[in-house]
Amino acid sequence: MNHLSKTALTLLLAIAASGAASAADTQLAGCAAKRESIRSELRQAKEQGLSDKVAGLTRALDEVNAHCRDSTLVERHNKKIVKAQAKVNQTERSLRLAQEANKQPKKIAKLEGKLEKARAELTALQAQQP
Repeated sequence: MNHLSKTALTLLLAIAASGAASAADTQLAGCAAKRESIRSELRQAKEQGLSDKVAGLTRALDEVNAHCRDSTLVERHNKKIVKAQAKVNQTERSLRLAQEANKQPKKIAKLEGKLEKARAELTALQAQQP
């Protein structure tokens, strides 16, 4: 993968990560939020004269326009939620088994922390719009 492709991929990932924040600001969701986020970053890059970033963002916008589908985003988001719920369920089971077996308090505390983290991740995913 050449440097420009890596840059474009990195930009796409960064935009996807920041898409939720941008969507909240502009009341957009899904692909529309991604497009607006890229356009915003593209304007900033142009203002700052960052030609490499402009090129990467332009390619990213072209990719989103060509391939982004809200249904796909929703499907991916739902899969993440299902996976996070399974992690919560497994961790709850592990904790319950450890408690029933009277494992060391240190082990139980570690599992409780892991469960708390898994629940927080699930809650965060459920609060996000795809």
